[in-house]
Amino acid sequence: MRMIPKGVILFCLVLFLAPITKTGGARATDTARIECFKLLLCYTTVENNRSAWLSLQNDFPFPIRISLELTGHNTEPGKFALNLPLPAGGKQVLFSLRAKRGTNWYYRWTSEVHPDFPFTGHDPELLYDLPFAAQHAFPVSQPPGGQLSHFGPQQWAIDWAMPEGTEILAAREGRVIATRKNSDQGGPNESSKGEENFIWIVHPDGTVGNYLHLQKDGVVVSVGDAVHRGQLIGYSGNTGFSTSPHLHFHVSSARKTGPAFQSHPVNFKNP
Repeated sequence: MRMIPKGVILFCLVLFLAPITKTGGARATDTARIECFKLLLCYTTVENNRSAWLSLQNDFPFPIRISLELTGHNTEPGKFALNLPLPAGGKQVLFSLRAKRGTNWYYRWTSEVHPDFPFTGHDPELLYDLPFAAQHAFPVSQPPGGQLSHFGPQQWAIDWAMPEGTEILAAREGRVIATRKNSDQGGPNESSKGEENFIWIVHPDGTVGNYLHLQKDGVVVSVGDAVHRGQLIGYSGNTGFSTSPHLHFHVSSARKTGPAFQSHPVNFKNP
């Protein structure tokens, strides 16, 4: 393994939708760096040339489940993992570490988060509506298990290629718990990760429907709204980490061990 000079810190933020990767250098005095996900979930890293610690602030109006894995080179600890709940408005120190004396050192962490609602079990026989009008026939640009990004917790996600501005409909009834509509950033590069407009809808069984990459100002529902199947909720776009205009959809629930969430296979009604 190639050695990395002392004090160079690597970390990776793998969240609800897509990974965010950054690099930064530590200094002799404490420096703080803040990385926010969906504007309401903020990680604060404090570093110097001998130590680092990470905390998370949850400003969503609902509890979340957080998982994290840490690996370090010449650090104490050298490995660390957790999965824990964080209430609305809560703050939690996720890890602290120190460099071993007189050594080159670095670390890397990955984290996943998901709304932490009571989960009663996903019914594999339940049929969902397509998240767009039935008269359209959009091609699947990335199926479940797709090698680009549909693996691990997101293995059951599906992408449909479609023109920007296509009407997006609720695939299942539920309650809107979070949205974003003000982003105009998008593209196939690291800087676009986490910049997608989105809608999250919690279903009666505690699963969450995820509608991602919507266009700027392309959300027509508000947090707290009750929505029914087939209701217009937004318009497709190309925001966030995206190689072309499409809709990303998956259904997921929180987990209490391992990764913070898992996606579920979904069957759709025939149009």
